[in-house]
Amino acid sequence: MPRNLFVAVLLALLSHAVTAQDLFAFDEITDHEYDTNQELKSDETAVRCRLCGAPVAYKNDFIDLHDTSKAVASRHEAVLGNDVQLFTFVDSSRAQYELAGFKEVQGTESDTLSKKATVFDDYSWREIRCKSCKRHIGWAFYHDELQECSTTQLEDLSSIASLEMNLAVEKELKTEAVRKELEGQCLLTTIGWWTYEVCYAHEVHQFHEELDGSRSSNWSMGAFSPEAQLTDTDYTGTDVTQFFTGGQHCDENGELRSTRVVYTCCKSRPEDAMVESVEEPALCAYLIRICVPSLCDSKWDKKQGVFGNEKQTVESCKASVEAKHAEAKLPSSFTALRWSSVISEDSSELDWARRMQIVD
Repeated sequence: MPRNLFVAVLLALLSHAVTAQDLFAFDEITDHEYDTNQELKSDETAVRCRLCGAPVAYKNDFIDLHDTSKAVASRHEAVLGNDVQLFTFVDSSRAQYELAGFKEVQGTESDTLSKKATVFDDYSWREIRCKSCKRHIGWAFYHDELQECSTTQLEDLSSIASLEMNLAVEKELKTEAVRKELEGQCLLTTIGWWTYEVCYAHEVHQFHEELDGSRSSNWSMGAFSPEAQLTDTDYTGTDVTQFFTGGQHCDENGELRSTRVVYTCCKSRPEDAMVESVEEPALCAYLIRICVPSLCDSKWDKKQGVFGNEKQTVESCKASVEAKHAEAKLPSSFTALRWSSVISEDSSELDWARRMQIVD
């Protein structure tokens, strides 16, 4: 079967190759379109999102993980090479995931950089989602020295420019801008089976909406708690955050559900306020990011001229970090895909698609 035809069939019928836990999500996707030629290299084998079939990486970019000391299991994966081993790790909620390293991944990174429960010492991470269907497919990891180098150089540029607005004042003004835009409003988003409702400075809910519009399994994810915000030190910078605590009892760990809501200017720049993502960094502790158009106003961009060369600064720091750790072969950054969330085009799981005959 010609490759272009195989790709078209794959995108249309990939549900046969996904695991049972993915079937729920298939039912929730409607009117989804994907350009089969988008970013597709004809001479390379793509690694695709199992949910929607979009290319997320290429086999040629596979790399061995530099540190597997925290792995709990490993196995041979022939589709990636004769001597390739995939390693299984366990997160803080005891969930297991098998990781495959790649130099480059085509995905959308979360804005939040975290070091919580990292499985690679001296590295912080950001979540990566499929650009097409937004499914979580892995993580981007950054060496701490890369972050330190980049931050130091950019701070030096910032001081040279004598920025007028300090962080505390900027955050206070942004908080007021968010209040004016969202006070009295509730924002909803549906992800798979669940709908999430965030009511500004009030409460966060998770529920399933029935066909008649009624709500079942309606769980509180926390009520607004100004006190929790005063004692939190995990977040820095000028993003506006709110904390919601004392939600529905969590059977898995005996704690009450809690949610951190971050109001920010999103890279997608939507015209109206919207929920960008719902994550669960720890068991029954949620992180919700909300796009607020007023936070994308040019008045917050005083640093824009200063950081126009941010990319060059980061590349310079990457080279410096990798040169320093050349003997240990530590990468300044890398990505790790959840192998259960992706599939290689040449996987034997897709033999059924390659054997298909198109009849006029």
